[in-house]
Amino acid sequence: MQIGKPIPKRRAQRRQRSGKKSGNLIETPKSSLKASKRYAAVPAKPSARWQVAMELYQTESNYVDILTTIIQIFKVPLEKEGQLGGPILAQEEIKTIFGSIPDILEVHTKIKSDLEEIILNWSENHSIGGIIQNYSKDLMKTYPPFVNFFEMSKDTIGKCVKQKPRFHAFLKINQAKPECGRQSLAELLIRPVQRLPSVVLLLNDLWKHTANDNPDKVSLENAVEILKEVMTHINEDKRKTEGQRQIFDVVYEVDGCPANLLSSHRNLVQRVETVVLDDELCDRGEQVTLFLFNDCLEIARKRHKISSFKSPHGQTRPPASLKHIVLMPLSQIKKVLDIKETEDCRSAFALLVRPPTEQSNLLFSFQLIVEEHKKDDWLKLLSRHVANTICKADAENIIFNTEPEILEVNTKDMDSTLSKASRAFKKTSKKVTRAFSFTKTPKRVLQQALMAHSTPDTKSPKRNGAHLGSRCTSTTSLAAMQSPSLVSLPAMFEKRYHTFSRSTTHLI
Repeated sequence: MQIGKPIPKRRAQRRQRSGKKSGNLIETPKSSLKASKRYAAVPAKPSARWQVAMELYQTESNYVDILTTIIQIFKVPLEKEGQLGGPILAQEEIKTIFGSIPDILEVHTKIKSDLEEIILNWSENHSIGGIIQNYSKDLMKTYPPFVNFFEMSKDTIGKCVKQKPRFHAFLKINQAKPECGRQSLAELLIRPVQRLPSVVLLLNDLWKHTANDNPDKVSLENAVEILKEVMTHINEDKRKTEGQRQIFDVVYEVDGCPANLLSSHRNLVQRVETVVLDDELCDRGEQVTLFLFNDCLEIARKRHKISSFKSPHGQTRPPASLKHIVLMPLSQIKKVLDIKETEDCRSAFALLVRPPTEQSNLLFSFQLIVEEHKKDDWLKLLSRHVANTICKADAENIIFNTEPEILEVNTKDMDSTLSKASRAFKKTSKKVTRAFSFTKTPKRVLQQALMAHSTPDTKSPKRNGAHLGSRCTSTTSLAAMQSPSLVSLPAMFEKRYHTFSRSTTHLI
């Protein structure tokens, strides 16, 4: 069969149907421009710049199609009123899953339209970088809310699939449609996260194939910088969002956690698990969690009774596993005591604290129980944030070395079964004693209160102060300094302060 001769004839017929020939340009139908039913002017010898520009337009067109699919195939049906059997998802769940997708679609539809005009009326001097610059504010506004909460969106999809069979069936039916290209909703939703970095790569490639005297050279450079700025803003916003999410997790995990812990300037630094070595914050030997924030320290003990909470919408919130003890501003921590390692004392440290309502220092001692946190690293981290809070440059001068005998600290019995039983019996006997007491005030507490009033700080025994080393006497101003409290202490904590069991005035 001869196929050589008919080809020119068919080409001539196509040219007659399409209309004119203009110079060295041939009017050719473009598949990606089907919606507009217009033709793109393709150079007879396409330049590298034109090819990259066409790739940018084609990927932008595909991206807009994907966003449209997400809206039309998934979001709109889920929001439809009067669904048989009631709504498949709650409005808050729909908002969490799709976020700012409609706003992103609106911006990129405009970008696609502007790119289409350039491709249809191609000239080497057309400014592509200027298009990105025109929509820089819109990109800065629409992308961070979606990218920062993408993980939450994905988690919400997974949770709803497990808990709601109708939503699971809905996804199965719609994800099988040809518009989705055999991709799941989560796979489609990740495209906005990937889009801006891919645009930066294409603009850099376009810049390489743009002549130095082309006005678009500078515009492309500015467009790349704008997109990098948007991505930097997204990363910073994501970091802040993650920090706020961690604080919310603490609030939900700690029963009775003060609401003033939530603050825009506050972020969680580290969490450590400890055991209390005294009877002041709670019973000795109880497991206590320390949440170090940039300006305060939340102390919470392990709850003995845990009950889950079920919301009216049927969602069960994880039960709070901890009980709030005190939220302590770092400005009230005067010294961080590194207790020397001995055979009877391991991984122990103490905090010398002076609340604004007290005239003497208070001592709280702990033992680290998680090996992943080294004591030296933890104490340095804590001291650095204390120094930042009180505006001191020398964070190391807040740490002091001391002997365990001075503080009457011992960790040898913390892991023994006999000790646990002894602590449980002591706790029970204390409850029984107080139940039959009319005053409910132990004699020991009265003696300590009397001693605290009769023994001012200035008359502390000098022999005890010598055990803290040479730096302790040179920093009395630090212990005496009264810093303003960033967070007001709960009344419960103030009451516990009055039951302090041993004098710590010798530590000043």
